[in-house]
Amino acid sequence: METSYPIMAIAVFLILTFLLAGFVFVKVARRKSFGIKEMQYIQSHWIAIIDSFNSHPKNAILDADKLLNYVLERHGFEGSLGEKLKKAGPRFSDLNGVWSAHKLRNRIAHELGEIDTGLAKRALKQFKTALNDLGAGL
Repeated sequence: METSYPIMAIAVFLILTFLLAGFVFVKVARRKSFGIKEMQYIQSHWIAIIDSFNSHPKNAILDADKLLNYVLERHGFEGSLGEKLKKAGPRFSDLNGVWSAHKLRNRIAHELGEIDTGLAKRALKQFKTALNDLGAGL
């Protein structure tokens, strides 16, 4: 009987370990993937952003920033977009690029005047990279 206690303890430990590992796996898998409808929403909005770029580059940047905010919300990040970017930082392959694109969005939203087309194209590319880093599949 004395030898059964260590065996039972090991069995309980293994069961709890497997349950915890399964829970972590499900949470991680759920955070990284989108459903079909969400993917369609993200991809259709991205296509609309790209289509509008030539005629309305400022609106395209504003909309790309909104789409990034949406995707971050779907991953469970809360707060302003700046706060979400800070929390999600390790998920991005080019965090500085994402911040650069977001800062351009802020300048567009708060300042009047034209923007450099090359800078706007680079920002859209950075938004696309960030969205793909989050599993958007663009």
